[in-house]
Amino acid sequence: MVLDRRSFLKAAGSAATLAGLPATVRAAAPKSLKISRIETWKVIVPMRPGTTVSLDFGPSLDIRLRDFDKVPKFIIRLTGENGVTGVGETGRGEADASLARNVKALEGKDALAVPLGEPSLGLPDGSTADAFEMAIYDLLGKTLGVRACDMLGGCRQEKVAVTYWTGQRTEPDLMKVCETAKRGGYEHLKFKGRKGDPIVPLLAAVHRNFPDLSLTVDFNQSYKDLAGFLPVARALDQGYKLVIEDPIPANLDWWAQLRQRTSIPYALTSANARQMMQAIKMNAIDVFNLGGNMRLFQRLCTIAEAADIPVWHGSGVELGIRDMSFVHAAAATVSCTIASDTLSFLRENDLIGGTFQPKHGYIEVPKKPGLGVELDEAAVKRYRVS
Repeated sequence: MVLDRRSFLKAAGSAATLAGLPATVRAAAPKSLKISRIETWKVIVPMRPGTTVSLDFGPSLDIRLRDFDKVPKFIIRLTGENGVTGVGETGRGEADASLARNVKALEGKDALAVPLGEPSLGLPDGSTADAFEMAIYDLLGKTLGVRACDMLGGCRQEKVAVTYWTGQRTEPDLMKVCETAKRGGYEHLKFKGRKGDPIVPLLAAVHRNFPDLSLTVDFNQSYKDLAGFLPVARALDQGYKLVIEDPIPANLDWWAQLRQRTSIPYALTSANARQMMQAIKMNAIDVFNLGGNMRLFQRLCTIAEAADIPVWHGSGVELGIRDMSFVHAAAATVSCTIASDTLSFLRENDLIGGTFQPKHGYIEVPKKPGLGVELDEAAVKRYRVS
């Protein structure tokens, strides 16, 4: 088969999963590893009481923050023909049919032949493919005796910074959250804001009472244009230890003007590499909030590294398996240095036996192979829904 230039470069960019591992590990790898069984569970694990919002916040309260934890997600477990298992976790609200299509497509296939360089892994439904990616890295890592981060190019950080988090809060409640964060050894707090919130007095109160605590305020693009947000940005430009996330839509001309008119660092939740490159060229960004599957996140971080722009890993307030996949992906970079949204410790249960415990604002990368976690089957049974 003759490849044109674009096809050749695309093929060359899809490096084999085992290529970066030591020769001794590659030599010991099996020629194939058939996936003999796939199990799935639908679960709902509530947030711990009082961790999300102030219910008396007022008319600008984002009602999605009150009940997002009631949206189910799936836990999956692959078993290889060697008896080794690998676990994964979908995002919230994925369809049963999406998961079923991917289970049917992957069952009986060779885990070593799955094209992990493709975002969809060659599966029929890309929306749940990232959960299968986690499970395959976990399965292969346990089989080979290496960590997931090693298969993503090597562990560049042995611990990953994480943030404390909350939603929209009244001033008294926000002070209590800050106290909890500081008591837990956290150096960073992220909380939600929306257009119309009293964000100026809230930040002044945090700065007055907790001057060592750095902050991120996520506005979720609730201001619709530069003109609407600029007066707020100027009022917040008080030398606080502050990053503002997504205050306005991703019109990068507006973002560049924000950076020119204020000294606050701004963080963009970036959709893709093309948008990242445009933001870098336009000098419109200070920090990237990135997501995507494990391999894609590591690749996007390489772009940020080249531009000397720091990154954090975003999330949808997940459970332990998904969060640990974030930790491994972040550990395989040098640019993911901002406190990331790995927040399963705020759930009633992380479904991995409580092993996901931040210490002084960091999560240590597990020493065990694969993702380094095991499924708590009793907890899965407790939180399983039909």
